[in-house]
Parts: sequence; structure tokens; C-alpha cells
Amino acid sequence: MKTMMFAFAAARALPLEGVSVAQVPAQVDVDALHPTFGSWSFQTVQGGSYAAFTDTSGAQRLIIRCNRGARTVSVLRTGVPAAAPTMSVWTSSAARSVASRFDATKTLTIDLSATDPLLDSIAFSRGRFATAAAGAPLLVVPSGPQIDRVIEDCRS
Repeated sequence: MKTMMFAFAAARALPLEGVSVAQVPAQVDVDALHPTFGSWSFQTVQGGSYAAFTDTSGAQRLIIRCNRGARTVSVLRTGVPAAAPTMSVWTSSAARSVASRFDATKTLTIDLSATDPLLDSIAFSRGRFATAAAGAPLLVVPSGPQIDRVIEDCRS
């Protein structure tokens, strides 16, 4: 419990304003955190595919989407109350803040090249990975093969 409280405090204390794309966020030990309960689903759509993490209340909390034409993978946090300049991602082997955009549906999105090493870190993270942004609390989700399928879809 102390570790989880530290992680929440670390995520809230991130200096997200003016963070460069490659800057490393404050350390969060995702291996010590419990992922949000829920499940991943996968769907092929015209121009790509996506994996959606739905929590036990039925709310989609995180989407990983492939745009095959652009060869980009987007990570979308839904239900974010306000815009943030970056979204931070932590895996068991990497941590990085990435420039984000916010839209009217209260979705915060980051776009990564299909060959970005952060995607490999997400796919191979030991059991879970986490995201956070200013105004968007730490979200820890389990890893799943659906994520791998989306990433590979964009790379092929």
C-alpha cells in the first residue's frame, strides 16, 4: 500500500509542464502496483486495428490504435478532465513523457511511430504498464496479447 501511495504521489508530482518529448518522467515502479481490474479486446478496422482496455464498470479507459497508412500507433486515455501537454508512460523497462493532444471527447492522445522502442517496452512489460498526465491520475493496466497484435499490425 505504501508503494501504491508513493506511485500516486510521484505521478501527481510530475513536472509535466514544458517537458520535452524525450524527457524521462519521475520513476514509478509498475511491478509493485496492482493493475486496474478489467480486460482487453481487439478489433480490426479499416486502415488498422485497435485494442481497448475496459474496466469492470464497462468504461473504456485506454485504447491503443494502429493507423497502418501512417504507420503510427496512438495511445488514448479516455475520460481525462482537461488538456495536458504530455502523457507519461511507465513500463518495467522504460519510462518516457510524450507530447499529447486533447480533444472535445475528453481524450488525451499520444502518437508514436510504429518502430518506436517505447511500443516494445509496452508490449513486453512484465504484466502491466502505467500512464498518467497532469489532471489524469495514474492508470495501471495489465499487459495483453491484444496490444502486441496492434503493434505488429502497424509494423507489417
